[in-house]
Amino acid sequence: MFKAYRFIRRGGKYLPPDPLETAADVYQYVQTHKEQYPEVRITADHDEFIAVQALNGIIVFPKKWALMEVKQKYIDEPVSFKSDAFKQALERSGFPAERNIDFTVLAAQHYLTELYEGIEGED
Repeated sequence: MFKAYRFIRRGGKYLPPDPLETAADVYQYVQTHKEQYPEVRITADHDEFIAVQALNGIIVFPKKWALMEVKQKYIDEPVSFKSDAFKQALERSGFPAERNIDFTVLAAQHYLTELYEGIEGED
């Protein structure tokens, strides 16, 4: 159903593709390999359209997955929330935030919800 590629160099040489069957397999594969390889790319088995892409340890496509990952790493998991780290994560995921905003946890959650709803249907 899917082909998973682990790139040795971003956009360059890659290892032979691994077959994946389900969306859960795709998610687990990306989580397992995104920190070890500069690029992980998942395509549908029948074509070369990108279904999921992680660059330098960060999911960048689909955008909804990128936002969910930011929420998980910077809001759900940490003991204390850090506004600057949250803004940097947004920037790396392709969602730049204004530099002068100082987010609280609740404001960050609200902001992510607005972003998520704003990209409805884009992926």
